Amino acid sequence: MKKKKSIKLDKGTVYQKIENGNYYFRYQIEGQRKAVGLNTKNQKDAIEKAEAMIPLIKASSSEIVAAHVQYAKGWTHKQDRLELSRLWDVYTNHPDRVRPKSQKVWNTYKAYLDEFISWLRDAYPDIQYMDEIRDIDKHGQKLNTSAVSEYAEYLKKQNLAVDTHNKKIARPAHIFQTLSKYLIAPSPWDNKKLRRSHKEESCITEHRQPFPPDKEQEIFDAVKPESSLKLLNKAEIEVLFHILKYTGQRQKDCVNLSWNKISMDRHRLWVTQEKTGKDVSIPIAEELYDMLKKAEGWKINDKVLPKSAERYARKAKDGTDTGVNLINKQLLNVIKHVGLEPSVSVQGRSKKVTIYGAHSFRHGFASHCAETGVPRAVCASILGADTNIIDNYYVHIGEDAQDKAIQAIRRKPNIVSTEERISKALALIDSCKDKPEIILQIEKVLRGK
Repeated sequence: MKKKKSIKLDKGTVYQKIENGNYYFRYQIEGQRKAVGLNTKNQKDAIEKAEAMIPLIKASSSEIVAAHVQYAKGWTHKQDRLELSRLWDVYTNHPDRVRPKSQKVWNTYKAYLDEFISWLRDAYPDIQYMDEIRDIDKHGQKLNTSAVSEYAEYLKKQNLAVDTHNKKIARPAHIFQTLSKYLIAPSPWDNKKLRRSHKEESCITEHRQPFPPDKEQEIFDAVKPESSLKLLNKAEIEVLFHILKYTGQRQKDCVNLSWNKISMDRHRLWVTQEKTGKDVSIPIAEELYDMLKKAEGWKINDKVLPKSAERYARKAKDGTDTGVNLINKQLLNVIKHVGLEPSVSVQGRSKKVTIYGAHSFRHGFASHCAETGVPRAVCASILGADTNIIDNYYVHIGEDAQDKAIQAIRRKPNIVSTEERISKALALIDSCKDKPEIILQIEKVLRGK
């Protein structure tokens, strides 16, 4: 077996940590042992690199030591610099840029970056280049201040939801990571302490909810053709509400449902979920079947809801999905019409928390499945990968099972089985001389006649 190679130099030692691995250079500066990776497996090259560093090590001044650290970190090469004004344009042309399906999500990447740069210009007007945004200096020393850390503290004071805060950190972080060639130090966005914990919002009890049963019925009454509520493409909205309720799918997938994904003969439809890419197969309930038969009467293309799908797909000049809001407003008008408030104010947030919306049908679907004993896996196969919703409504199923498990373990002697109770009841009936008609009927039930 070959030994790991170690070569003693005038000042320090060149060595390998593992056989046939890269070489390292170990030395001492002012009584402290240091080690630097030489990034080569070639012994000759390793010795040359180490010997080039020896004059730096022999010097004692802090400037020379700092120069050595700079060399060791690989920062002595000519650094490409990227102006903040060009940062977004360079990112949009990078092959590793994010590629979200929604233009809205893409726009938030730019908006969150612009928000940070705008804050930076006020807080640090002298910073002009991307490599100046760091939390260690070019000599490897920790800085007392960090622009990114200060920005995170600034965000914490803006009454943002935890998810929103973390996205405002995560999306610029991805941009900096993608353009890391322009950094001279590790990205300051990688610090986990910049993010907020969801535990901070554990006190918030207001969350998305299914519609109350009485209000759900009022909602369906409100979208009937004969109701007084005025809605654009009202007939399509009525069908849309039935699709939302009886499939449990997201609004976008329901609005864009195609006839080629529906088999009326088999009473089944298929959805490829836009968000997850998952294919789900769903039986068609009779109420939904009747609505789809109604929709066949206006069939002009492959869309079940042609006019609503066209509105939903509308975009602004900058690519923003403006059509989504057009459909959302219609749904919210119906919800408000029946006396429900779609969102409520919550302390600690600048924006209201949404309680009722199109997603409430999805919550209602999970709730109905749990209450009627549908296995969790079956519900998940229809809803897709939305485990949070499923967990919310199936937790009590688990609690019931746990209670039964504890009772089974305890095996209380006073717990009498159903068969024993029936036997005792029949014995008591047999002991009666005169049996009234009601007793005779009870006896027949107990004997299974």
